[in-house]
Amino acid sequence: MRKNTVTLILCMMFILPGCINSDNETENIFHGDIISDARPISDFTLLTSDNTSYDFKENTKGKVTVIAFLFTNCYDICPVVTYNLRAIHETLNESQLEKIEFLTITVDPWRDNTTILEEWKQSTKSNWTHLTVSDTQQSSSEMSTLAQVWNDFDVGFKIEENTTQSNTSGRHHPSSYDYNIAHSTGTVLVDHEGNQRIWWGDYDWIIDLVKEDILNLVAEAEDN
Repeated sequence: MRKNTVTLILCMMFILPGCINSDNETENIFHGDIISDARPISDFTLLTSDNTSYDFKENTKGKVTVIAFLFTNCYDICPVVTYNLRAIHETLNESQLEKIEFLTITVDPWRDNTTILEEWKQSTKSNWTHLTVSDTQQSSSEMSTLAQVWNDFDVGFKIEENTTQSNTSGRHHPSSYDYNIAHSTGTVLVDHEGNQRIWWGDYDWIIDLVKEDILNLVAEAEDN
């Protein structure tokens, strides 16, 4: 009897650590920052660069979604992030692309209208969906939707108008087209259930590791 008890205890010692650490092991397969609360994304509808309506849940259902926030007048990190995304996009096979949705969402809808975004898409060969709005008045429903998307993804930025009299900040409609956007954004990986899971800062990108995180989320979806 005593021998059986000792055997049982030894078995439990080997089994329990695996159970206890299973969540940590799942997190450890990812290289980007874990979004600990795995926040679900509210559905939204925005406008694509080819001037068509884009419903988020309808187009991403069951897919892993890669979302980058940028603006086309950004001349430092935004082209780099776009190049990195393109490097991943071009190495995925057809089967993988069917399970992954790439999105670029502007943080400068006042200048990034559909025409400008489409020109950006073509010049950077970023062959995926780019989103903006057509009505940039602060009171419009489109801007309310876009602002909610920024909030949902914790997109931080400040509008700095280039005037000699004063600088204004916030997310309001700029009074002129002579302004800069100081932004702290990143690339968010969303799982097949619509939860924000992994965050990569704009300056933290390692292409191979971001790709591995994306494919790990795809594998997770296939296992469920």
